[in-house]
Amino acid sequence: MPLDPRFYRAVEPLYFSGMGTEHVAPLLYTLARMTRPRSVLEVGLGYTTPFLAQALQDNVAEFESDRRILAAPGADEERQLLLVPDHYAEEYNPKLYAIDDFSDEGSSGPEAIKVIESLGLESRVEVEQGDFHGRSRQLNRSAYPLDLVWFDCGGLPEYVDFIQEYWQLINPEHGLLLLHFTYWNLAYERDGVAGKQLMCGPIANELKRQQAAAGLSAEFEVLSLVEPHKQRQGSVTMIRKLGPASRCRDQDFEQEVCEIFGTKYKPMIKL
Repeated sequence: MPLDPRFYRAVEPLYFSGMGTEHVAPLLYTLARMTRPRSVLEVGLGYTTPFLAQALQDNVAEFESDRRILAAPGADEERQLLLVPDHYAEEYNPKLYAIDDFSDEGSSGPEAIKVIESLGLESRVEVEQGDFHGRSRQLNRSAYPLDLVWFDCGGLPEYVDFIQEYWQLINPEHGLLLLHFTYWNLAYERDGVAGKQLMCGPIANELKRQQAAAGLSAEFEVLSLVEPHKQRQGSVTMIRKLGPASRCRDQDFEQEVCEIFGTKYKPMIKL
């Protein structure tokens, strides 16, 4: 297992309890391992950076192992049945593009570079020092389309600016955009009782609103994960772009199953 004690010892100096990424970092690792991206963008270096870099390194090792299995009939028939041979037709050399201006005094960004080097992951990472604004025009053209994007930088204006500049550069087939701290603890008063409640913040709400307004023609889907025990930095919203094959079809479950399998199933309950 690559995320072993040695790895966690190496990344420990990057961890700051107020950043709220202790669970996000392993989540990003897992998402990168599952989706096997070729191009990853992170805005705001820190604790999460080596997790993303390690995921890409581990993906390469798995890619090469799978390639050998496909080239040796009978070597691992169970694994062969899982794999899509066309996926292995091209070389796999993924890269993490990490942008940071290192202006935040509480950031562990500068130290993240040293940790990346200590783990031998520098070949997987290309650091761009500076503001993310306008940086999309300076990244290596081979970075596009972006398959996985992790944005954790600034407040509402920065989030709006980032989405405006980078949204069209994300892979239209299956690209993932992850945004940190999208649910807020907001004051409320109900039946004369005042309190605070974890609520969908303006960015996450606008994304959900646009998806709902698009209905069956929506070209993206939204999912938020919330840590209910945190007042701040306790949420991640994921936006996945949908290619034509992934979009919602206006066909009910019974009808579609009957057409595919030639048999009837009991209807799906209404959620």
